[in-house]
Amino acid sequence: MSRIQPLRPLLRAFAAPRPFLSRPSVRYNSAIPAAAPTSQRAADLAAVEAVTESDSAQPGAPDPLRPSHVAPSKSKTLKTNASQKVADKAKANTVPFTPATQPQIPLTPPLYHVGRSKTKNLPVYTDYKRGGNLHQTYVRKLTGDLQALRDELQSWLQKKDADITINTLTGMVVVKGHCKPQIEEFLKARGF
Repeated sequence: MSRIQPLRPLLRAFAAPRPFLSRPSVRYNSAIPAAAPTSQRAADLAAVEAVTESDSAQPGAPDPLRPSHVAPSKSKTLKTNASQKVADKAKANTVPFTPATQPQIPLTPPLYHVGRSKTKNLPVYTDYKRGGNLHQTYVRKLTGDLQALRDELQSWLQKKDADITINTLTGMVVVKGHCKPQIEEFLKARGF
């Protein structure tokens, strides 16, 4: 019997929880205070936005609420309609400009094939080497004439001969610099 007595407190039924432990906590409240100054907050947000727009290298978006962007009156639109008709005729006679940075892709079928990854993505990868000073882009899963792909990429990316190399051991094309979006655009245009 002496052995059972030390275990008696452990076998006792658990009591109901104490009331102060089950009381809901109202310490943290996510409700908005009733006396929040909304006009002051709007002014603060506008000031912060003006500062960030002035620091940005991008041109600011036109603000539709400023008086300079209000729709013109009917008298102004009548005067500008005649000048717009002359400008539209001039535009109709012009040929659209194609930039030299995107040369035309030959329509012949490619002599190479670029496979997709397991997740059905294009196998174009970027890498940093030499402590982050060397940026490289790899095109993997290639079969066929890798020299043809190299030449087409060279004309598309406007790179030098030494900037695009072929690793014959691994079957990859290595491009100097991070050109992943341009290479993916090129491969999608070629139908891969």
